[in-house]
Amino acid sequence: MGELEDDPELGIEEMANLYFQKMYTSELAVEDLIAEVIEMLKRFKASPKPREQEIFACMIHNLFDEYRFFHKYPEKELHITGVLFGTLIQHQLVSSITLGIALRYVLEALRKAPNNGNNGGGKMFRFGMFALEQFLPRLHEWPQYCSHIVQIEHLRQSHAPLVREIEAAKAAFEAASARATTVCTEENAALQSAMAA
Repeated sequence: MGELEDDPELGIEEMANLYFQKMYTSELAVEDLIAEVIEMLKRFKASPKPREQEIFACMIHNLFDEYRFFHKYPEKELHITGVLFGTLIQHQLVSSITLGIALRYVLEALRKAPNNGNNGGGKMFRFGMFALEQFLPRLHEWPQYCSHIVQIEHLRQSHAPLVREIEAAKAAFEAASARATTVCTEENAALQSAMAA
């Protein structure tokens, strides 16, 4: 995709929109394109230059603001957007409240019926799947989120292996959490015994 030359004459919003325009018109394979965009966003987020930080924030804000229109996106743009959205989560480029909103959007999209073409539900479901596939390695961090995902009936029916993978991630978190609780309880008991002696 290549970096755009920052034009100080252009406002933050115009620069953010130029990056999106360049992204959607790129001839690169989606994986290569998203890798370049993510590296650029990482640089902008960590940049000492306030303008680059503002472009980063504007791009994230615009992407989230566009969520309500994803059901109207052509397939290529929907795919790019879904992969970008999920990769932002995977690479921890969104956090706190923004992370919560991103996860909610993906969950809402997954809840849309995959074959409901008239109201855009099918496109939203595909967006959700494109996004979810990018941050599967992080799902174990959110066992409650996993519980919500595996309760989606059409997902259970049409993507059973994925649901099993998510259930396994949830179970691994719960097992690790139980082990940590046991270790803490044993350490506390040992500490109390030592203090009583």
